[in-house]
Amino acid sequence: MIGRFLKIVCIAFSPFIVNGQQLSVQIEGDVYFDENLLNIYEAGNNYPSSLEAQSSAQVSVLYEDQLNRMKNPNEKWRVFIHKQDMEWNDGLVMEARRTGRGYRYNRPGSPNINDGENFQHVTNIPVYFFRGMGEIVQIPLALKLSGFSVTMGARDFETSLVFTVYDDW
Repeated sequence: MIGRFLKIVCIAFSPFIVNGQQLSVQIEGDVYFDENLLNIYEAGNNYPSSLEAQSSAQVSVLYEDQLNRMKNPNEKWRVFIHKQDMEWNDGLVMEARRTGRGYRYNRPGSPNINDGENFQHVTNIPVYFFRGMGEIVQIPLALKLSGFSVTMGARDFETSLVFTVYDDW
């Protein structure tokens, strides 16, 4: 009787013991476009229509605990991107792309990472950016800003990029 009761209790609590994949995204670096500021001296001159940031940001996708790292070393994941505006002009267009593959975390070999190699418009709505498998660190990103105009005036504009990782394809 007690043995059957223990089996029922174990079966009843087993869904609470099962743990989903725990992935996190870490961002290194800040991106500023002020090193590319244009000095406008004379009306009628041609100026570039977009700026690509010289400073860089890197994204890392990591497991949050050692158990998941050992149990699922090649878990598939997807990264989505969007922006949250603080001080922004609707005429400005932010674009992002992945410029490299990054490195496998504590494992030899080339990382399995796909998509995101072309500039993609970043909006306030999350959109798919790139996907990969396992832990990959220091994935380099490039950001481009366009749509600016002298009619916007001399102001600072600020937005935050948000990266979300999902543990499936």
